Order: sequence, then structure tokens, then C-alpha cells
Amino acid sequence: MARRRRQQNRPARVHVRMYQVGFGDCFLVSFHYRRPLADGRDQRHMLVDFGSTRTPRRRTGLLPQAAQLIEQHTGGQLDVLVATHRHKDHIDGFGVAETAAVIDKLNPSLVVRPWTDDPKLPTDATGPAIRRDTHRIAVGLAAGQEFAGHVASLIGAAARRSLPGELSALAADQLPNKNALDNLERWANDGSGVYVAAGDDSQIERFIPGITVRVLGPPTAKQAPEMTTQRANDPEYWLAQQAQLADSLPTSLAAEEPEFELEPEGVEPGPVAWLVERLHRQQLGSLLRIVRTVDDALNNTSVILLLDVGDKRLLFPGDAQIENWSWALKHAPNRAALCKLLSRVDLYKVGHHGSRNATPRSLFRLWGDDPSTGRAMAALMSTLSGVHGRTTATRVPRATLVAALLRRTGDQLFTTDGLGAEDEFVELAAPASGRQPFARVQQ
Repeated sequence: MARRRRQQNRPARVHVRMYQVGFGDCFLVSFHYRRPLADGRDQRHMLVDFGSTRTPRRRTGLLPQAAQLIEQHTGGQLDVLVATHRHKDHIDGFGVAETAAVIDKLNPSLVVRPWTDDPKLPTDATGPAIRRDTHRIAVGLAAGQEFAGHVASLIGAAARRSLPGELSALAADQLPNKNALDNLERWANDGSGVYVAAGDDSQIERFIPGITVRVLGPPTAKQAPEMTTQRANDPEYWLAQQAQLADSLPTSLAAEEPEFELEPEGVEPGPVAWLVERLHRQQLGSLLRIVRTVDDALNNTSVILLLDVGDKRLLFPGDAQIENWSWALKHAPNRAALCKLLSRVDLYKVGHHGSRNATPRSLFRLWGDDPSTGRAMAALMSTLSGVHGRTTATRVPRATLVAALLRRTGDQLFTTDGLGAEDEFVELAAPASGRQPFARVQQ
């Protein structure tokens, strides 16, 4: 009897929907059971992120449209909500009144976020070192986002192809929607909230029975020193840079009116104008470097989830970059076992919209490059070309990564960038048992 009950509580089928939100992420993972569970429902649903910063040309209302589809596809009940990190292209939909109202109705039972977002982090230094590091990094991230906000206000709207335009867009993309953060905390308080680090119990299995969930990131400073010594840096980095650049930032940061104008206007042509222009560009370059550092640090707070659903394995890494991945691929005590698990992925949510600084080569090597010699694999990439990157090397999605994923998946790479005007989402499905791979469900 016990064995029969355990079998009944395992999903028989899994569906993954990737909604068209432009440049952003919004994924719904649905688990279907052969028989109703204790609450009478035979499905469970997990939403991973809900945000966007850009939409395809002549496409409007994508977030409200996605919200209505999520309500329809969940049957009005959301079991787990995962906000991988607080970039607006991952959480903005949680803060817009029209779309947040839909999530309110869906009443998520569990909200999962990275440890850096925990509002109850200690403010003193009396706890264990790991908690002190946790607080210091969180403070640094908050300072960095505040700095990005001042930069965005200072630059304002500018032509995207210009250096000021690139800086303005990158800074604006980092700003979290305060309403989104408030709503995420409210949903966590109303139901259950958990803030996870690598190796933690996500508690997802409590709400979606019969699956196994491993949290592979983000690591703490103790688990992966790269979190503070490389891109993430120490919180004092942003604070020191703020002090150095205070004279050229708005009065909200500077004690007095700034004396340096970002636009070198009123300078007569000649050697002085030449020098002022180069100083101007040097300052913009310094600001861009700082904002990019904050951007990398936020990406490295992404929750990385590895899900086992029967014989199927799904990988959702948010926007994790190499410092985040370093725990699973390099530092974890059970690194060999984790790498073995990662080598057998059936569905991969492409990290960071297909950018060059996600999908580490060490991870890709675990999968191999030839689909005929390895496990069948499908990939989903939510992205929008022409938004980020001014050169071939920095363009998103990265062409070489896309080509490699197409080779490895045998053309089973699905992207929102290729959807038609009438397409609202991409859906893949597979039975939980057996070797049948994920396949696209025709709408």
C-alpha cells in the first residue's frame, strides 16, 4: 500500500511554458499526476520569474497577456513562485498593478528567493562569519543598485547606440521595481517564504510532491570566495566609487551642487574642447564599468535550481555567471556527484538570455557537443536580439553559444526571439518516466 501511494504521488508528466515577454524571463513548470492529490487537484505549478525590460517592435501588453495565460494554465492556483534575482527583467511583472493582481489571485503557497534578498539579514556582527559576510554582500548590492539609480537619473534617455545610451539602459535595467519587492515579501509573509543558498533545502518538495530539487546557487561568500573577490567585489568598492564621483553626480548624492556637467557644453573649439570631450568620455566609461560590476554581482545572486521529475532533469539557472556556478562546478564537497547530475540534463533554461557570460564552458563540456552520443536535450531561451551588446563579442544572444546549443540539442533550441506576432508562448512536454525526450506542444 505504501509503495502504491508513493507511486501515485509522483508526477506522470511535466510541461514547461516559456511566455513571450521580450527581453526577460517568465517560465511556468507544470507537474501532472495520474490521480488527484490530497487537495483534490491533479496538478502542481511553479512560476520561475516574471519580468521584462524590452518588448519586440509593435508588441505591447505582453506582461498582462502572460499573466492571464498563467492564470489560465494554473487553473487559478500557483504552488511555488521563484524569483531568481532582483533584476527588473526577472521581477518587474510582480510589481505592475495589473499583473500583480493576477498573482494575488493565484495565491502562491511558497516564495523562493536568493539569500541576498532576505529582509531579516542581521545588522550586527555578532553572528557566525557566514552571516556577517551575507550581510556585507547584501549591503553592497543595495549600495550598488542605489548608485545605478543615480546614474540612470543623471543620464536620462539617450540614444541607445551611444555610450551614454548604453550606460543609461544598463543602469535602468538594474533598478528593482519597489512594488515588486514589496509584493514578493508580502506573498512570502502571507504564505511561506524561503531565502536559499547553494545546498539549502528549497522546501519546494513540500508543495510539489514526488520531485527532487537541488539548489546549486547562489553560494555564500564562504562557499565560493569568487563571490566577493572577482566581479561581485567588496561592498566598499561601490561606496568608494560613489565618494570619488560625487562631484559629478546629482545633488541627492553630492552635498553641494555638482560643478561638472556631463555634457561639455559652452567650450570653444580647440585643444581645451578636445581635452574636455575625452575627460567626459573617460567619466562615462568609469561609470559604465561600475554599473557593469553591479550588474554582474546581481546576476551572481541568481537562484540555480536542478529538478528531477521521474527520469527527467530540468536546469533553471536564472542569470547565473561563473562566480555563482563556481560552488557546484568547483568548490562543493560533492562536486563530482553534482557534475555527474549536471551531465544528464533533459531541459536547459538558457542562462542570462543567451549572453556570453553564462552557460560556463565547463558546464557545456559536461553535456558534450554531439547529440548522437549523449542524452537527448532540449533548451529554452527567452531573449530579444538588438537590446544588449554593440559588438559581435558582446551581443545578446551570443551567436557562438546559440550555434553550440543548436548542435548539442539537435535543433531543439526554442527561443522567444523567433516567435511570430501571434505566438504567445512556447510549450514543451515529456512523460516523467522513460527516455522519451521533451517535445514541443503545438498550440
